Amino acid sequence: MELSDAEKLILTMLCEVHQHLDIAGEVDPKFVQSALHSGNTWGLRWKYGALYDGNARSDPPIVKEVVRILDMWSAIEDGYDALRSLDQDRVAASISPRQCEVKFLGFDSDTEFEHANIASFLIKDMQRFPKFAGRDIHSHLPSISIYRRMVRAFEPLQKLIGKGRLNADQLIALLNENTGPRSNFLKLV
Repeated sequence: MELSDAEKLILTMLCEVHQHLDIAGEVDPKFVQSALHSGNTWGLRWKYGALYDGNARSDPPIVKEVVRILDMWSAIEDGYDALRSLDQDRVAASISPRQCEVKFLGFDSDTEFEHANIASFLIKDMQRFPKFAGRDIHSHLPSISIYRRMVRAFEPLQKLIGKGRLNADQLIALLNENTGPRSNFLKLV
């Protein structure tokens, strides 16, 4: 949703009045302000979809990309956590000679600011992807090119497993997409 500067100012002022008067309602003024200030106004349509007509524009491509990445990492972590210890060791050994913790580390907040901002908004403000809540999701190293390779490998696996979980072999294949300039991408323990 694109808003003019004047509309943003009006909405911000209305939110402040709403909060100051302690008005109880269905619209959360703190959420609206967060969406406005972070530039994630698409979140208003997600949270308050009934307020918008069916002709609303679709989400920006970058939002869709971040959602795909977070979906993928949720599946990776769920699959890994569900493995028996022996299979977890096999996955870890195939990625690194040391035991590794398979964990979403986030985006580089300096070079991938938009991705980091959207992920943070989805997790903190929209309370989506609760698995990542409370984590520092700023990797401090560029990661988007790795995530894109991983997503390309994940999409056929996702269709294959449906609502099931990734097995050890699938995790190994997916996590081995982690190649390139950032070889220590997975957090090593």
